[in-house]
Amino acid sequence: MGMGAELMKKLSESCKKLNRNHRILICAAFATTLIVCGVSVKPTLAYFTTYATAKGGISVDIGPTTDVKEKFKDWKKTIEIENTGKADCFVRVKVIAASQFDIQASGSNWSLSDDGYWYYSQVVPVGGKTEPIVAAITVSEKVKTSFNVVVVQECAPVTYDENGNVCRT
Repeated sequence: MGMGAELMKKLSESCKKLNRNHRILICAAFATTLIVCGVSVKPTLAYFTTYATAKGGISVDIGPTTDVKEKFKDWKKTIEIENTGKADCFVRVKVIAASQFDIQASGSNWSLSDDGYWYYSQVVPVGGKTEPIVAAITVSEKVKTSFNVVVVQECAPVTYDENGNVCRT
């Protein structure tokens, strides 16, 4: 007789020695375990297999928006900034070119700061424009290639105090 057959014989003899109450108790415990396992498996599987989708969105306005209007004629670049956002704003402009080009800018209500930006001194209302700033470009006779003059423009929202006055800090 093999090892498995001996084990089955001993198990059978052990079961015969148990009285009827013990057998009912073991069967009840086994049935309870099966029920508990069966009930908890479905929610566990649902946890691992459910998913959700969402549609839609919301537009987020993160501040004022502006549009740069540039015209180039006779080695002069005329720049205006239009407030296309939903709030009044302040603007500043920087005109950048390679070092071999000399750029001189000027305009009414524009002032040059130490940081290289030209600041517009007036509040630009919603839908309004700045007065033009004109950047005159001087090109050396030695320059024979094409080049770009880049206009960098930034805006910031206007804040008002409790009396409706513009805060400039």
